[in-house]
Amino acid sequence: MRIHRFAAAFVAVALFAPTAMAQSASIDFTLNNETDHVLTRLFISLPSTDNWEEDILGEDVLGAGESIEISIDDGLPECVYDIRADFDDGDSVQVARVNFCELDGEELTVGE
Repeated sequence: MRIHRFAAAFVAVALFAPTAMAQSASIDFTLNNETDHVLTRLFISLPSTDNWEEDILGEDVLGAGESIEISIDDGLPECVYDIRADFDDGDSVQVARVNFCELDGEELTVGE
């Protein structure tokens, strides 16, 4: 059930967030983990590739009920990316075609 809520949260942000220009050198957002599980890895990649980029969280994890500020400051050449989140219980959630330009400055909640 968490998978559907996670996907819905991404879709809601992508569809209803104020439109941002892709001119920003960084994309910043707050990720809230409202699940009962630890978020262990977070990946984004272009939809045109079959490989996931590096884990955005690195060595960090996001515990249940915690939030983290995420800044992707290497400049995103595109706005639309696929995203994957892995949890400590073995669950993995993938959401296709998230508009990160519209996500900039917003909050994203997992498990809401």
